[in-house]
Amino acid sequence: MALIECPECGREVSDKAPTCPGCGAPIAAQEDSEVMEREPGMEYEQEADEEWLRGEQEYMAFTDRVARHRVMSVLLFFAGLTLGMGMKAWVGQDGDGRALVYYVADLMVYAGIIWLVFNEGRNLWFHRKLGS
Repeated sequence: MALIECPECGREVSDKAPTCPGCGAPIAAQEDSEVMEREPGMEYEQEADEEWLRGEQEYMAFTDRVARHRVMSVLLFFAGLTLGMGMKAWVGQDGDGRALVYYVADLMVYAGIIWLVFNEGRNLWFHRKLGS
């Protein structure tokens, strides 16, 4: 951090400050415009920064989606377990065969497991792709 002179009031101000605390004149914006005028390769740096930002936004969106899917698959799994066990306690065992609700509960449990495994595999593949 360097101290520079404010162009309006002449007060010493940090070069990182957005405005002068004394008069309110913009400082950081002025410094940025001076840097852009002096450095000819700045366009390349800005494009690289924008590309990096897009990559970071894509990564954050992916990790948010993976986290949501992880929670939903675990909830589906436990909902199937709860439904199956709850109906067994409520309906009981009858000799006519298995009720439809037990097949639905089984389907929920298996779908939750498959969804979780697929989601974690996709997550590992994405992170492995980032590493290479």
